Amino acid sequence: MREMKLQDLKAQTPAELVSFAEEKGVENASTMRKQELMFAILKQLAIQETDIIGEG
Repeated sequence: MREMKLQDLKAQTPAELVSFAEEKGVENASTMRKQELMFAILKQLAIQETDIIGEG
């Protein structure tokens, strides 16, 4: 099973997030704010059954 650390996602620049979002199939990624991008990416990862790991 795949996994993604939330901290790694937060550390990415907006440009990196746009690129990653497009790879994951997020539509209109280039028009989103960073927070919107992160949510859309997390949503796609959940659909793709990727484990999301948060620390805190």
